Amino acid sequence: MLQEDGPRAVEIDLGHGMVTIGGGLLLMDEHGCHVLVPDRDGSGVLDVTFVACTQSVFGYPNDEAQEGHPLARGLAYGVYEVLGSDWAQRLEQQNRVRFPEVRWQPKRHFLMLMHESMGEFLADDVRVGFHPGTLSTGVFDHIAHQVLQQALDADVPTMLPHREIDPA
Repeated sequence: MLQEDGPRAVEIDLGHGMVTIGGGLLLMDEHGCHVLVPDRDGSGVLDVTFVACTQSVFGYPNDEAQEGHPLARGLAYGVYEVLGSDWAQRLEQQNRVRFPEVRWQPKRHFLMLMHESMGEFLADDVRVGFHPGTLSTGVFDHIAHQVLQQALDADVPTMLPHREIDPA
């Protein structure tokens, strides 16, 4: 945690432990963000969904270097909400260059710490789904495919390359 007057991370109970080896799989489009990660005892996959994700940062640092990250220092693997973050305000201020009257709805800053990577997500909410089944049964691949298929089938425009937005 940081000094008392700065941002601080508060752990979110996932209902399941995350695996302590490997990392997560990030699946993101313009409207949502999923991080799939095996649960700790290998009995299934956690689908950590960041609802209406505006921006994400995913990858480095891994667990050995997380002590150098000001929000991750001293924290265990898991998902946290960062209280006192100014991330959303900074993006809104940048947006005012083009849209000076637009005010954003409140966004929340989340931090996800894994073994080989970490992620930061600016989103409306976080939801956790658990999908039982061992990794040897292909449950991880199946869940990844389901998430991608839902994005492909969505009626809303996405950043996925198979769709084009009609300018008319």
